[in-house]
Amino acid sequence: MRRIPTKCVGKFAISMRMLRLLGMKLFRYAARQFRSKPNYWWLIPLGLYFSSVFLFLACGLFYRQIIQHDYFSQKEKRQNQRRIIIPAARGDIYDRNGKLLVHNLPTFELHLYFDDIRPEIRQEYTHLIQQARSDHKPVNRKQLQQQARINVFQKHCALANTITGRQETIDPQALERHYRESLLLPVTVLSNLSIEEYARLIDGLPPRSPLYIATSYYRFYPYHAAASHILGYVVSSMERVPHTAALRTFQFKGKTGKTGIELSQNSSLLGINGERIFSVDLSGFRADCIQEIPPCKGHDCTLSIDINLQCVAEQALEDKLGSIALIDVNSGEILAMASKPNYDANLLSPRISSEIYQKITQSGAWLNRALQGVYPPASTFKIISTIAFLRHKTSCWDDQDTSQCLGFTKIGPRIFNCDHSVAHGSVSLRKAMEKSCNVYYYLRSQICGAENIADEAKRFHLDKKTAVELPFETNRMIVPTPAWKEKKGYGKWYPGDTANMAIGQGYLLVSPLQMACFMASLAKNRTQTVPYILHDPRHDQSPYPTIGLRPKDYRALIGALQSVIDSGTGRLAKLDRVSSAGKSGTAQVWEQGEKRNVAWFVGFAPVENPSLAIAIAIQENSKHDNYYGGRTAAPIARQILNYYFNTR
Repeated sequence: MRRIPTKCVGKFAISMRMLRLLGMKLFRYAARQFRSKPNYWWLIPLGLYFSSVFLFLACGLFYRQIIQHDYFSQKEKRQNQRRIIIPAARGDIYDRNGKLLVHNLPTFELHLYFDDIRPEIRQEYTHLIQQARSDHKPVNRKQLQQQARINVFQKHCALANTITGRQETIDPQALERHYRESLLLPVTVLSNLSIEEYARLIDGLPPRSPLYIATSYYRFYPYHAAASHILGYVVSSMERVPHTAALRTFQFKGKTGKTGIELSQNSSLLGINGERIFSVDLSGFRADCIQEIPPCKGHDCTLSIDINLQCVAEQALEDKLGSIALIDVNSGEILAMASKPNYDANLLSPRISSEIYQKITQSGAWLNRALQGVYPPASTFKIISTIAFLRHKTSCWDDQDTSQCLGFTKIGPRIFNCDHSVAHGSVSLRKAMEKSCNVYYYLRSQICGAENIADEAKRFHLDKKTAVELPFETNRMIVPTPAWKEKKGYGKWYPGDTANMAIGQGYLLVSPLQMACFMASLAKNRTQTVPYILHDPRHDQSPYPTIGLRPKDYRALIGALQSVIDSGTGRLAKLDRVSSAGKSGTAQVWEQGEKRNVAWFVGFAPVENPSLAIAIAIQENSKHDNYYGGRTAAPIARQILNYYFNTR
């Protein structure tokens, strides 16, 4: 029978009381009139009264049964029905070649429902009351009911411990909270059962035991720490149920992405949750299952990375503090993106211990340095400066157009040294690029101007995010200008600021992924490359505008970068059978009050038909590391490029 809310019953009772009082007054008045004048005219008000009462009751019945039908139906369902949400299994993640990177593995747990032990709880409760009375103690029924539940659970937990050899205990407060808030869900007695424990329980549990083994899933990463910053990890979560939901809802914990692809593609990987709807008795226990909708597994995801190349890149970094980004110059797809230190995502599944969390935090392994780290680009930025010089006719490739390098130069009141204070003598643009002569760029930048150099960097989008499909990309990249410096309150822009910017120092900050995109753009004579981490053959980079150099200037620039690899500062990156172009660099940053080097290498190959762009940035971890671009980063580039072109 439908239950009517107390508030509605109260209003209806007040209305009926008023009608009854009015009727009694009419009856008394009619009786007086009948005794004084025995005729029938007094029946008229009496008839009107009964007609009004009947009409009122009919309208009220119509309003309650017809107009408010949906309202009371929902009230009835909220009182008599409960919904349980069952999380769906997350989709799998693959690399571009179909190799499995992330999938679900089953884990076993021992569960117990309150509903299945109600007779035992009642029996224990009766026993506790009898014992209290026999001991002449006051009977607190609420406390005894709670104690009965604890005793029964401890009995079954002790049985499970005996079978498995564990020493698990029951938290009485957590158990009581579960009884109040999640009555329809099972209590987990044992979690993360091993295969041996699973077998023991199957063999040792009595046939009618309320204990039963349930299966859930956790994320497994077959390649362990490889690509951990790309893949990310998941945490336990519960779907948000609005307070206005039609039914009171309980739910099992599911998994939601916390970082990486697990987060950025969470809605696709998540799947569609299932649900069961139960009718319940007055105590809230299950009666019958009214409806069941099975969960639907999430969509699988294919990434652009080649996991073998990813592993080679991470092995090449060894234990160094740095990152590597490799991009397909034609499609913009990221083939590998390594960052060290990293972490084994399997240590975070099915749950993260505080010890593991603190260890990863202290090592700095949460940071994806390819995407979130920013560093001065050092001499690799000279490629941008060269393009600015050529476009604004500050320099040309004529061997007669030279500047004199004495190992230093004076700009304003300051002395600016060349790399290692080496005097290169008469330097052309090509030689300046090949030998990485700082003095040449100091002098020519004063003619070209800071604004023109900054504009070139902005044309290649070095001041913006790359918009890759990964979360938490840094927005701390900086392409400084005089107006920017003044706005930040750093004072006036000086000629020395222009000189520093021309060689990739000063206020300049870029990420390794940005520099990889820049080299991919340079390889294809365009000003932008949008990187992708999701594999899709339809990716196209052709709509982006060209660099704007004359064909002969562009060819000369690529030739100069090739000479950097063949006989210049990047010669340790040279491959045996594949031509490549690139630039090394060494930046200085301040870390915990100490100056540290950042070794850079950027490049692409083959020169004739570029297919792969690379950017490497490795930061010194201590003052004893002594890292340099040509000596530290270039050999790593050679190792990776050699695998890509000659081994795989």
